[in-house]
Amino acid sequence: TSTRESLYNMNNNSRYGGLHAEAKILIENHQTPLLCFYLDKESNEVKLIADTVSQRKVGESGQFEKLECLLRSTQKEDNKLAFYDDCSLGHGQCNPKGPMFSYDKLPTEILRAIFKYLVPEDLKTLLLVSQTWKSVADEPLLWTGFGLPTKCMKNQKLFEKFFEGSLSSKLQYLELGQFDFKFDDHYFERFMALSLSCIKITTDIDLSNVSNELLATLVNNCKVCSISDAFLVPKKFGALLKVLFKKMCMGTKIKSLKLEQTELTSIPPDVLSEACKNLTSISFDYVEISSDQIKAIFKSLKMDANVLIKIDESDGINTFDIERLDSIFDRLTGFSFYGEPLDGQLRRWMDILDNSCKLKNLELLEVDVRQIPPQLLARVMTKVERLNLSFSEGASPQQLKEVFKRIVKSDSKVKHIELDSMNLRLISPELFAEAVNKLESFYYGSCKVSESQVLEMFRIMSLGTNLKNLGFCNPDLANSLDRMEYIELVDPETLAKAVNNMESLHLDLGAFTDYGPPSLTLAQLVAIMKQLNSKTSLKKIWRWSSSNYRWPYSEDYEIVYI
Repeated sequence: TSTRESLYNMNNNSRYGGLHAEAKILIENHQTPLLCFYLDKESNEVKLIADTVSQRKVGESGQFEKLECLLRSTQKEDNKLAFYDDCSLGHGQCNPKGPMFSYDKLPTEILRAIFKYLVPEDLKTLLLVSQTWKSVADEPLLWTGFGLPTKCMKNQKLFEKFFEGSLSSKLQYLELGQFDFKFDDHYFERFMALSLSCIKITTDIDLSNVSNELLATLVNNCKVCSISDAFLVPKKFGALLKVLFKKMCMGTKIKSLKLEQTELTSIPPDVLSEACKNLTSISFDYVEISSDQIKAIFKSLKMDANVLIKIDESDGINTFDIERLDSIFDRLTGFSFYGEPLDGQLRRWMDILDNSCKLKNLELLEVDVRQIPPQLLARVMTKVERLNLSFSEGASPQQLKEVFKRIVKSDSKVKHIELDSMNLRLISPELFAEAVNKLESFYYGSCKVSESQVLEMFRIMSLGTNLKNLGFCNPDLANSLDRMEYIELVDPETLAKAVNNMESLHLDLGAFTDYGPPSLTLAQLVAIMKQLNSKTSLKKIWRWSSSNYRWPYSEDYEIVYI
């Protein structure tokens, strides 16, 4: 019989009428596959609710009588129901009576442990469930990162309406970026009433009608502050930074300060020294600063503070006294250098890091590393957690071999490596494969690799790996697995097991992009999907969502599997 006839022929006058009505909506309106057996206590008959396809499959399986007997015996003995799969006939346990407890009775510690995995959008729903859930979901720590909704940045009326509601009190993160309306002190008074933990200021926002005193006060009430692109409007941001650092001297909640493309030369060294003395983290990304200022900051800065410095000398404009770096290098936790150091300076840096290294992140971009002895380079490169040598002058074969040998040793700390434009073919396939699979992420840009290296890498990976990500370059820029050199030569089953042992995969699923057609074969793609359906560690698959190349890259990608 048809689905409609099946639904209407059932006993709609029984107390299961509500169930029938819901099933009718699911099947007819939403095309939902449905299979439900139940024992009607009034008629003592076993009833079936199913769509046409599921109904036919049950009939073909020949299991209806067994399920009928099972339901009757379960009802008679008031026992737990044994649930059978009509294909495998494997069984587990389920309870037809439903939960025997209320989720409201869970300890608040358990609810808190569950709720911490939810994003603010979901937490907003939990506030409406019950008083118990609301009391837990209201806790500020759960709302970390909750920022102003995008629509409120686009529409002035929605902005004002948002602050009329109670949800605005949950705001923890404020990005003063691209608003479609102009700000003045009136708007900032709304922000002053909040308990913000993080604030980011960029030149996308027009702050000409906002007093520097009010803005500096707001910033000093946050724990984390980021100011970027100040080079573009030096007059406004220069005045703001002067007021900000003076207020920091008088007392501040700021613990982490990040300055990007900012000019600090107008701030007196003693003011910077006093303002930064209680910071636990400071980051200078392409900041223009003098030698005396660097000395003053590091004189007062806590010894255990996290310090990240990025320097761009590639255009010949000196914004940072790199000679001063020698005296502070052993205190850095992150260092990025783009350009060419002074004669002998790179060797001095390597010697300093070899003796005492706090670095977790090291980037040497377009730096000639060939002057560094292989063993010294290898020791330093494996003392950091994250290493980026993109666009650096090609390291020698002996240097690369020493680095990969150190990676496979148990004392290596490096977890993430990004290389580019290097010849890796002279490394033996066995050493290459073992080292790569010791890492958590490996991106090798336009490096030259051999067929045997790729095959051995995936063979080892299929047996077990530490790798979570693999690609041409970091996740924001990466070409997908589809276009990896020699990928089409890897056995489909081996490849399927290998990539399903990772956590994240960039897979364009056969799409033709600006880089040309994919190398991945249909057999390989099918094998990957079959493995994904049986046993996998993958948490995310993402792909290029547009054929048009544009910046930023991240806007061109979409998540296709979680």
